[in-house]
Amino acid sequence: MFGTVRANRKALSPEERKRYDTTYCGLCRMLSLKAGALGRSCLSYDMTFLSVLLSSLYNLDEQQENCGCAARPLLSRPCLMNEALSYSADMNMMLSYYQALDDWNDDRKKKAQRKSEALAAYLPGISARWPRQCRAAEEKIKELGEMERANELNPDLPINCFGELLGTIFVWHEDEYSAPLGAAGAALGRFIYLLDACNDLRQDIKKQRYNPLIAEMDRDPAQLLTMMMAECTAAFDRLPISRDSGILRNVLYSGVWQSYRKKKTERAGN
Repeated sequence: MFGTVRANRKALSPEERKRYDTTYCGLCRMLSLKAGALGRSCLSYDMTFLSVLLSSLYNLDEQQENCGCAARPLLSRPCLMNEALSYSADMNMMLSYYQALDDWNDDRKKKAQRKSEALAAYLPGISARWPRQCRAAEEKIKELGEMERANELNPDLPINCFGELLGTIFVWHEDEYSAPLGAAGAALGRFIYLLDACNDLRQDIKKQRYNPLIAEMDRDPAQLLTMMMAECTAAFDRLPISRDSGILRNVLYSGVWQSYRKKKTERAGN
């Protein structure tokens, strides 16, 4: 389910693109510091968004460094470093563990099995730092697994379950921002799960994999997706964002729709 919450780069200003890229590279750098190449393999735009959001909301002090790029070894890239990026890197690794485990269980991919086993070694440390988030992730992933095994065809149940998971992850600290952050994360999680189910529906049917939308194949999800994002942006607007609001709004109002529009165009072409 990674990759949905990304910016529409064409609609960012040059300054916003630079800021977004330095945060993305900062998250990659933080993952590398925590777990080397394994950490970098977990890098996601979704946790980049969370990094930007938390950095802005808490107006964190940050350092900018010039870092070597593993993807392009001859280049040096500027990257941001702060506490929110460290937190997002932990959440990125935890979610990547469950994603790899799911890929192994679904498709028996040996690469996914090896990745999940390698990431498992880091979970105790992450859990010690963030027990509330890790406990919620374990519980909600278990519930989602039970729904999958039961072939649950009421999509509201898994959608809400994943929303609760992401809502918990968005709450970094339990403080005055907890309620709007949790509400924004939960609505965004519901959006991600529904969009992922829509985009994967044909492939899941072909491979006989679980998808809660099989019983509603002819239903257009656009209205429901729009309502979920409206809930997300309403909660977001309750937060006193101090900087990078242009990047955050770009993601929420435009970026998250990119994969939906792409899949819709592909289906129309077929």
